Amino acid sequence: MSIAVLAQRTIVDDASRVALRLPLGDTLGALHPGGCLALVEDPRGSELATIVGMMVLRPACSAWIPASLESDLEGAIGEIVDWCFDVEGIGGSWPMSGGSALDAYRLALQYGTVDAVMAGALTVAREGVLVGKRPGHLWQPYTPLSWAALQPYREILEPAIAALRLQWQELGVLSARRHPAQIAVTATGRTRGGSPDLLDARIFHERHPDGSPIESYLLTSEAGAERLRARARAKGRRIEESLIVSSSAERPEDIDVSRVPRMLRTKLDARLVEHDGGAASLMGFAQANALAQVNLTLMRGRSVREVVSESRRIDGTVRDRLLGSWDERVRLFPLGRGTLPPQWKPFYALVEDNAGAEAVVVSFDLRAQ
Repeated sequence: MSIAVLAQRTIVDDASRVALRLPLGDTLGALHPGGCLALVEDPRGSELATIVGMMVLRPACSAWIPASLESDLEGAIGEIVDWCFDVEGIGGSWPMSGGSALDAYRLALQYGTVDAVMAGALTVAREGVLVGKRPGHLWQPYTPLSWAALQPYREILEPAIAALRLQWQELGVLSARRHPAQIAVTATGRTRGGSPDLLDARIFHERHPDGSPIESYLLTSEAGAERLRARARAKGRRIEESLIVSSSAERPEDIDVSRVPRMLRTKLDARLVEHDGGAASLMGFAQANALAQVNLTLMRGRSVREVVSESRRIDGTVRDRLLGSWDERVRLFPLGRGTLPPQWKPFYALVEDNAGAEAVVVSFDLRAQ
C-alpha cells in the first residue's frame, strides 16, 4: 500500500521563530514537500537538553470545523473552549486520535528521532504495564508502527525513520544511541490508589526487538527516590543506576524541574528529548520553563463524544454508562481549562493533504511567554 495517504502540507511557517530546520530525508520528505521538523532551539553546542512536549487533543463535545486554517490558525484554535486530552474510565489517547494514521506517524517519527522520551508516572503506570490482554505501551517508534493505522506502511516507514535518526546523529542533533531512552517522571515515588506500580512498567523489563535492553530511568525527588528504592528492594531489585534525582534542599518532596534540561544533557547526553504527557507533568515542565516548544496534534471534524459514540472498541453497556456521566469524566487541557494558553504562539503547522482528514499538527513557541 502507498504511504501517500500520509501526505502533508505546511500551512504556517514563521521563520523568525525557527532556530533549526531538521530535514525529513527522501522517503519521508516526499510525504511533506518542503517540510521539516522545526525547532525553536538548536541543541547543538548547548549545555541543555531541548525538550519538546507532545499531545493529541480533540474538542470534548463540539466538533472543530474551522472555516480557514491558513488565514487565522491562532483564531481558529481559540474558538474551542473544551480541548480534551483524556476521558476517565476509557484510558489511552485513542478517543482523541480517533485512529488517525497521521497522529500515529507523528508519534513514530518523534519517538524515532529523539534521544529520550519522558512521560508522567500516571501515564506510564496506566499505559505501560501489562494488564490482561493489553500489551502495555513502549515509547519507541516500533510501537505506533505496529498499530493498525500504520501496519500496512511499516516496511517503508521503519527503515526511513531509522535512516533519518542516523542523519540527525551525523548533524550532531542526537547522541549515538540506537534507541531513545525512556524516562518516567514521578515526584512522590508513590503508587496512586488503584493504579499499577510504576516499577512494573514494560520499559523497566522488556528488551528491544534486536535483543538489547531498554535504557530506562526514573526522574524523581529526593523523597521520591527513597520510596522507589524501598519498593524496589521489596521486589528484589536495585534501581540506583536508573534514578535521576532533582530536588532543592528546601523542597525534597518536589522535582526541581528547572534543573532537568541540564541534568539530562550532563548525565545522559540527551540532546533532543520528547515529553509525551500526561497533562499535569507536561504543564509542570512548561510552567518551569523547561520546555522549548509543544507540538500538539489537534483533531477536527468530530468531538471526543462522537468518537466514543461511534467506537466498537468498548462494550455498548460501558459506552452508555460513559456517555451518561460524560461531563464528570471529560478531562480538559490544560488542567481543566479547555482553552490553550494565549501566550503559546503557533510558529509551524501542517495538515493532512487528503480529503476527510482530521489532524492539524501545530508547533507552539513557549519562549514567547
